[in-house]
Amino acid sequence: MEFRKFLAAADQGGDLHRVSANVSCRDIPARIQAEENGRNRAVVFENIDDYPGAVVGNAFGSTERINRSVDAANTEAFFTGIDAAIAAPKALDLSAGGESDYVVTADPNLIDHLPPIIHSEHDSTPYITSGVVLARHPETGRHHLCFVRLSVQDGNQVLFNPRTFRIKEIADKTVAEGKPLEIAVLIGGPAEAALLGGLSIPDAVDELQFLQAWGGDDMKFYDRDLPVPAGTEMILFATVNPGDKPEGPFGDMRGFYITNPNPVCTVNEMWQRRDIHYPSVLGGKSHEHIGLVSLKAHHDLQHLKARTPGFIDFKLPQFGAAQLGLITVSEDVAKDTLIRELQKISLVEMFVLLNEDTDADNSEDVLWSLAQRANQAGDFNFHPGDPGTGITKRTVIDATAPDLSDWRSRRVHIYK
Repeated sequence: MEFRKFLAAADQGGDLHRVSANVSCRDIPARIQAEENGRNRAVVFENIDDYPGAVVGNAFGSTERINRSVDAANTEAFFTGIDAAIAAPKALDLSAGGESDYVVTADPNLIDHLPPIIHSEHDSTPYITSGVVLARHPETGRHHLCFVRLSVQDGNQVLFNPRTFRIKEIADKTVAEGKPLEIAVLIGGPAEAALLGGLSIPDAVDELQFLQAWGGDDMKFYDRDLPVPAGTEMILFATVNPGDKPEGPFGDMRGFYITNPNPVCTVNEMWQRRDIHYPSVLGGKSHEHIGLVSLKAHHDLQHLKARTPGFIDFKLPQFGAAQLGLITVSEDVAKDTLIRELQKISLVEMFVLLNEDTDADNSEDVLWSLAQRANQAGDFNFHPGDPGTGITKRTVIDATAPDLSDWRSRRVHIYK
């Protein structure tokens, strides 16, 4: 679904808030956070002092909006649609041109064209937080899309932060070996492209062909060396060059600042829609940021739940910034097998196993289970991770009682 069509549908359904009052870009992060903590609608800032276009925040900040953006009735249908597109990718629907739909600028001075939004108090520069990078694997030729944070530098340069496994692999086989990497950055692309930025598709599937299958007949691409989705609000055609520069600090979603040395990326050409609606994902611990980057973990956990007897439910609570997973299990679940499978889930660094008598939505319940039921060395399972597959170190804590029929394991509830 084209980004503007998605916004129009949210607007029609009362799930979008238009801010017509005059604001500055510095005001925008706090305004988005206030909306997240209130009605949690998508929000469009239409009258900005220091940016000529509109800025969109919290577009994908709720599960309901994510589902509606791809016409899925619910979360189960959302992931079913993904699985169907993985199983049957399609050849791209290509059309020539595309430039006529945009204002095209060669070697743009980026600060003149991007909203100078500072997300956290000590961020060193404005950042592009909503950019989905499109790149081609140098060996397989298959396309990959993912979110990459881009620090805006002087002139037409940004710093390129390849943190997730596959884009890092592509960068290691090009930039790290002294060769340039051609990319396209999609800002405000079709909803499916934004969501794919947070998913992970099997290596054997070209992600643009997956995108074509998922988006259906409405998905069109401009026929360029890197095919780009039609209707995208802004496209940056760029080259990542060998050689790093220090970046940061930047407020990360885990709640602290990070710094990295990252390659310099030169934007050679920019396509921008004339009445642009520029999406900005609120950096740090926002609903939208965490919701998007945790899509792969949700997808993997949906599959694991479906194939594991005794796996009742899972939660990735907002306060855990997608690093914490709460897994409710029955007493007869095969724990050793489940723990091995949980250690393969991406992004989440700690899982806690809970009995059915523990409310995973209640932090007091979870803390009680940790304090009372996870008190033996064997209840803590540590895995060093596997850098070769992008799996970081992780912990699984067994905060369950083995037999809830035993009175010594049963929780006390006030008699009513």
